Amino acid sequence: MNEKRINAEPVTGKMDSFFGDRSIVMSAKILHKIKANPLIKDLYVTDIGFYPYALHHYRRRESGIHENILIYCISGNGTIQIHGQSYLIEPNSYFVIPAHQHHIYWASENDPWSIYWIHFGGAKSHRFEKFFGLPIPIKTVTSSRVDDRINLFNEILTSLELGFSQENIEFANLSLNSLLASFFFVETYQASKGYHSKNPVDQAIFFMQENLNKSIKNQDIANHVQLSESHLSKIFRNRTGSSPFDYFINLKMQEAIRLLTNKSMRIKEVAFTLGYEDPFYFSRLFKKHIGVNPTSFLKTSKRKTE
Repeated sequence: MNEKRINAEPVTGKMDSFFGDRSIVMSAKILHKIKANPLIKDLYVTDIGFYPYALHHYRRRESGIHENILIYCISGNGTIQIHGQSYLIEPNSYFVIPAHQHHIYWASENDPWSIYWIHFGGAKSHRFEKFFGLPIPIKTVTSSRVDDRINLFNEILTSLELGFSQENIEFANLSLNSLLASFFFVETYQASKGYHSKNPVDQAIFFMQENLNKSIKNQDIANHVQLSESHLSKIFRNRTGSSPFDYFINLKMQEAIRLLTNKSMRIKEVAFTLGYEDPFYFSRLFKKHIGVNPTSFLKTSKRKTE
């Protein structure tokens, strides 16, 4: 980070109230209901808003707040200071300030930021700590899905602006899961829209998906992404928790379930479609990965739909 670019901390500033701003703050009474609701109590919104061109925006909290604060800059820039370190926040980057941490943040005087922000808490919120405390840029490319992410923010805001009915509150807080996923799992968020990542693990998975009807080996996958088998296995396991081969078999079994239930194909036909010449071997694999053999699975599935 180039320290010369960090904006100087202002002496005074505005906390909120900017032309065109939107914000929602949950009352203590509403928060009590949220924390008692088993559907949303583990991950919930306490405050959310949008500050456009937030000139003189300035916050200083000596002991932080009870929730984590996500700040997403869409234009301009500003500075966040935490643990005595200052970070420049630029367009299409975000920063999560951990709960209970002393912090200061302020908009640039020359090019003040426009930000979406959200305070979120709950037992599950701490599971994302590896994304906290540092500015994280999101590459501005065709696949960034910036508009989709902003739409998620606006949907939460709008649902709460409609009133604090139980349905609106539950919708907003369940939507928070998707919003946070759009930040914390960027490559999957992009891939789910059909954008192909250049990450070798993602490329390996796309290759698997395109070859579910074939019998491919680890070497085939490694050759496709131009890595050695050992290197691919290492980075693949670090990312997914699984070996490439087991991941490929699981994809095949997911497809098998789809073919068995949606296409009403016979077990033998499914086996051949997925590149297994021996239906009995396919059935053993299915039981190993799904927990039951295809015949038992079909009986259970049929009972659920009757």
